[in-house]
Amino acid sequence: MPARSKHISEITGLPLLVEERLREQNFGKYEGTARDGQVFKMDKRNFVQSYEGGESMLRLCQRIYNLLDDLSKDDKSYLLVAHNGIARAVNSYFFDMTNEDYGNFGIKNCQILEYEFGK
Repeated sequence: MPARSKHISEITGLPLLVEERLREQNFGKYEGTARDGQVFKMDKRNFVQSYEGGESMLRLCQRIYNLLDDLSKDDKSYLLVAHNGIARAVNSYFFDMTNEDYGNFGIKNCQILEYEFGK
């Protein structure tokens, strides 16, 4: 379990549940490399194609959308702690985004965004 999630649970008193579907995208051959290189920027435009040894943007969004569909079934509030790639997929669940908007979307370190189901 990530230390940051445990820390947030301890300071807020909220129960902690580690959700496997919130794992960061597997960037395959790009793991551990800078994500601002030209080759990566070109490859990330291919939403359906998996990164060599990794996961496609489409598969990432599928698991995040499935999670959000499950969470939308009750009347609870959830705090999801995740990296930028997951935040990008979550935002695309709630708002239409062009591929360029999706690729450029990012959040600041420790930024909190609020979304509401059915709005």
